[in-house]
Amino acid sequence: MVASVAAYEVFFTSSTPTCQILSGVSTLRSQTTKSNFGAVTEYMLPSPDRWPNAVVAAPDGSVWFAEDALPGVAHLFPTNGTVIEYQWPGYPVAPPPDCVPYQSVSGITIWNGRIWAAEEFSNTLWGVNPSDGSTQLVNVTGKADFPYWVSAGPDGDLWFTSDDLPAVLGRILPNLTLQIIPLEGMGNDEPLQIDFVNSTLAYLSSINLTQNSTTQSCVCNGHIYSFDPETAGQTIAPERVGGDFNLRLPTSVAYSAGSLYVAQHEAASVARFNYATGTWTAYPTSLVPWSPTTLPYVVEAFGNTVWYNEHYANKIALLNPNQGTLTEYSESNPPISSFDGVQNDVSIAPGSNNSLWFTSMSGNYVGLLNGNYNPGFEVGVAGANNKSVAQGGSATFELSVSGTWTRAMGVNVSDSENPESVPTVITISPSTDLIQPGSSPFTLGVDVSVGQGVRQGSYTLAVTVTNGGVQQTAYLFLVVT
Repeated sequence: MVASVAAYEVFFTSSTPTCQILSGVSTLRSQTTKSNFGAVTEYMLPSPDRWPNAVVAAPDGSVWFAEDALPGVAHLFPTNGTVIEYQWPGYPVAPPPDCVPYQSVSGITIWNGRIWAAEEFSNTLWGVNPSDGSTQLVNVTGKADFPYWVSAGPDGDLWFTSDDLPAVLGRILPNLTLQIIPLEGMGNDEPLQIDFVNSTLAYLSSINLTQNSTTQSCVCNGHIYSFDPETAGQTIAPERVGGDFNLRLPTSVAYSAGSLYVAQHEAASVARFNYATGTWTAYPTSLVPWSPTTLPYVVEAFGNTVWYNEHYANKIALLNPNQGTLTEYSESNPPISSFDGVQNDVSIAPGSNNSLWFTSMSGNYVGLLNGNYNPGFEVGVAGANNKSVAQGGSATFELSVSGTWTRAMGVNVSDSENPESVPTVITISPSTDLIQPGSSPFTLGVDVSVGQGVRQGSYTLAVTVTNGGVQQTAYLFLVVT
């Protein structure tokens, strides 16, 4: 077995949690504590800590999520803050002092009238009937160990990935018959997430955590694959997408409007593959001082709206590739200032009206982010946002900051030179690193110098303006000749 992403992810950075959850009670009705700041609404779960994880929105506006410490699933009604919890039977309770659960649930979905979740470490998939709390169980031990992501397929079946080798997919029929489908030609790539586009097209994100035979270090890359679920038989030979572009642990993939969007988990960027041009573009995040990477984890895409979470940065990001902009929202108030504040928000799910649900394992809350929130300022490029520069040359861009801001705003930069998005041989110099309180329009000049050692090719530069809780980024596109 290759190291699991879930095990790789879980850690505590906050105060010591409380233990003991339901102690044999199968269903519990509780009340959350609601709070708002900026674009975020938090629903704090009752003590002891629940370790909320995988999340999915229901058609009626409510939301379901997994609770690793229960273990089981919970149903939150945001209109009144009520949460109903359904405990799975037969699990031990995590003991003090750290209270780390024995369970990890990264995948959850609604299928055939039940809420299905994949519990990775017991090799089980659980289906809960919300009308009476009854459970159904599918055990995949020895067949598709470490079930990770679950998704209702267009064929009416329930599909899931196995975070293990050899690579397989699992498919559960409505009568709960289990089918295991080996994946051919993927080498040491482990499938993580399935994104069904339609009845004949699905994408797989995969990671490679094996050791380099020479250096003994983690390979830590992966690929995106496509397959036709309608023709899936005893085996599937998925097709690799995007050539040999070096993706850094692509944990999640989403298709929208002719492009693929990929969360690069061991990087500080999201990558886009444009089918029309056959090219990849990396969109850097803003940087944080306490970690060399921001760890994007899950990506969701609809039209020109691309959501993803940044685990180590403790942010939710909203990318608009057509406008060339990125907005990042702090998941906590005040924003964190060190690694100790990371709340382990590793799961997201789209809601209604341009909103996004997320869960905070060590924060013990479920969050809802309003993508229509106006932070009071906006950053855009005045004039062309793309230029060609020869090695050793330079270029100048002009940005415009609009709106009104009552406090000084910081300016920082990043680019796509390396997985950490840290500028090295390309120098990005804004005309100021601190915008004083004021109102629009404010012109921000940006000088770019290209070192002689810069390789020829395309680069994405990010200039970010922040008021602390919100980061607004405008992207510049540079071709080095």
